[in-house]
Parts: sequence; C-alpha cells; structure tokens
Amino acid sequence: MVTLHEAPATSPSDQLLSEADRRRIADAVKAVELRTAAEIVVAIETDPCEETDATIALVVSGFLAIASAGLFWLLGLSLHAIMLGQATVFAALAALASSSRVRRALMIDRLPSAAAHETAARAFAELGLGRTKERTGVLIHVAIADRNVEVIADEGVHAAVAPETWRETVHDVVAAAKQGRLADGVVAAVKRCGDALSEALPPEPGLGDELPNEPVMR
Repeated sequence: MVTLHEAPATSPSDQLLSEADRRRIADAVKAVELRTAAEIVVAIETDPCEETDATIALVVSGFLAIASAGLFWLLGLSLHAIMLGQATVFAALAALASSSRVRRALMIDRLPSAAAHETAARAFAELGLGRTKERTGVLIHVAIADRNVEVIADEGVHAAVAPETWRETVHDVVAAAKQGRLADGVVAAVKRCGDALSEALPPEPGLGDELPNEPVMR
C-alpha cells in the first residue's frame, strides 16, 4: 500500500459537491474502469478528522493535570483545593488542546493531518478497497475540513504504476481545490489514474467493477 497526501490552502465551505458534480465524478470513474482491471473509489470526508487528535489532547491534558498536584502542594493548598485545581487544569487544557479553532490559530492545520491520514486508511478498509480480487484498489480521499488530499493504492496497483502518477493525481485535486473547483480536480485525478492504470492493468475478464462508482460522502 502506498499513500501520498498534500493539504490545499482553500476554504472547506467552498468545496461541497453538488449532485451534478457527483454524477460527473461517477461517470469519470465508470469510464476509467472500462479501460482497466483496477478499482477506483473517491471518498469525500465532510466532517473534521479530529478523533485521534482530540483523544491525544485529552490524554496529555490528564497527565498535566496530575502533574499540577505537585505545584499546588508546594503552594500549601489543602487536598480538596488540590483536587479542585487539578480538575480545573484538566478541563481548561482539554478544551484548548482539542479545539479546532485553537489548532488553526497555532497553524497546526497547515501540516499534513495525522487524523486525516488515519481516516483515509480506515476508509480504504471500510469501503472494501483492500478486498478486491487482485488487490487493485485505488482510493482518492479528500478530507474537506482538514484540507487534506490523499491517494492510497493497494499492492497490485502500486507494483505496476510509477509513484509519480500518484503525486500528479494529488496535485490535480489540490490545484483545482485551491481555486474552489474540487469536482474538476477529482475528475482530472480519476482520468489521470485511468491513463496510467489502463496501460499497467488492462481489463481482464472477471476483474473490475466490484465497487460503487459514485463518490462516497462520509
């Protein structure tokens, strides 16, 4: 399995797909899969991929709250006051650390999101891309709220297609998304994948069309 990702600087609110956009993407996937034995799935995440980040934030906040007991003890506070202080520290740190607004203010969201990567990997598994007959699944994953684009190709595809193809595929989506044309970028990415896959993995009887063509909105 190979993954490549890049975060486009664009407003998530500009990237919602219309019904016509979804049909265009589905038609592009269908046309490509007539030329290859591979399977392409487009997944669009509309909610923030913050579950893991938030969990880590809560764990760290808990450790800091525990450590604060030493400081409160040095200040001569009673046991009841120390416990109250720890609870206050935990609540304040957890609220700050898990807040997407704070993360954006600190420019954390400009870095590739670990949560978005984990969400893409989970989508790959949940959507059945790892269970195709010859391991020829390709996922184009777009996390709108996290402004993250990732391509995951299974073993049967990765061995047959040059890595540059996936970088160019990601670039197609990113470049269009920066201009508020996400659907155009996804269609271009699907077609680029199709050009490479049709040469490396031409159609074979009994292979292909195992998964839906319509983009999956999650």
